[in-house]
Amino acid sequence: MEGPSRAALAAARATLDELTAVPPEGGAAARQSTVAAAGQVASDLRAVADLLGTDLTLRRALHDPSAPSAARVGLADRLFGTRIAAPSLAVLKSAVAGRWSRAIDLRLGLIELAVEALLVDAETAGALDEVEDELFRFGRVLDRNPRLALALTDPAAPTSAKEALVHRLLADKAHPVTVRLATQAVADREFGDLSRRLEELSRIAAGRRNRVVGVVRTAVPLDDAQFTRLRAALSRYFGREIQLQADLDPTVLGGVVVRVGDEVVDGSVLRRLAAARQALTR
Repeated sequence: MEGPSRAALAAARATLDELTAVPPEGGAAARQSTVAAAGQVASDLRAVADLLGTDLTLRRALHDPSAPSAARVGLADRLFGTRIAAPSLAVLKSAVAGRWSRAIDLRLGLIELAVEALLVDAETAGALDEVEDELFRFGRVLDRNPRLALALTDPAAPTSAKEALVHRLLADKAHPVTVRLATQAVADREFGDLSRRLEELSRIAAGRRNRVVGVVRTAVPLDDAQFTRLRAALSRYFGREIQLQADLDPTVLGGVVVRVGDEVVDGSVLRRLAAARQALTR
């Protein structure tokens, strides 16, 4: 997303965070109420996003940069005021009040807000790290199993069949939020590669704690001490907490390759051999 869309998404996210925050003095009942409200927001925003995926006229009207913000908000209120929950409507109105670079960005932003609302469940239960890791791992499973990846991405296969396959694979092995997010991911064709979409969902989960996800590739597993030292070093380097995900890759040969966002730190034997080979051929 370009700058204006990022700003609009950030404003709507702030509204979502305010509406789904657990009161400091809240007990189990307050947490349960927050989870229930967030789950409804997730369902409502997802439904609106799906509608905008098929109704291009409505999507353009809610995005229309030539219309006053109040007019777009009023349209959302008239259309959805009695169809979705009050917290969902508040987040939706915050979203349509923003200036999005493209009409499609509004739909994609609503999908991301629905994801964030769903993650409130895991966050409130203290399972955010678990969901983050499970999404990442499932993406790596797809990378290593082309037949499974094809079954989940085949455009000729019914979406319902792909969603059912995700449930069979994960239902008894992963957190319910992970299952729900993975199920939605197979239906979201506009996000492209499924394993990358799962990795992006993992990043969104990490972002709820102001963390950045880094992927470290090694030929052999790192022990706990090595993993902790590497995470601390990367956190110092990038100036913010880095949540590391480990990925075993025999092609690395030795050393490590770390990717944080678009930046790659390559300390592998393979890179050093390539550099030496290049130096010899000069």
